[in-house]
Amino acid sequence: MTTRFSMAELAEMLHENIEHVRIAVDSLAAAGQLTGESFQFGHRNWRIAPSDVKNIAHWLVENREHLSQHSLAEKQSGRGQRRVVRKVISAPNKSHQKD
Repeated sequence: MTTRFSMAELAEMLHENIEHVRIAVDSLAAAGQLTGESFQFGHRNWRIAPSDVKNIAHWLVENREHLSQHSLAEKQSGRGQRRVVRKVISAPNKSHQKD
């Protein structure tokens, strides 16, 4: 059985931001440059084969400038921030209850 890595494991191994690794994997997959041993499951989850790790690391080095611009644009757009919405729920009106 072949060992495969998750995005989080790969990001940790490469000492890289997980979103940068996701961009690299998605780009390489779209270009058909990943082996058949790496596969996507679910919506955004990948299992990466060891044979593709070197290609991903190389892509990250080659596209460092693109990734830094992506991070800057992401920070400026406010993406990743959560908005907290508080809802006040009043107690049921007791005047409608029968004794």
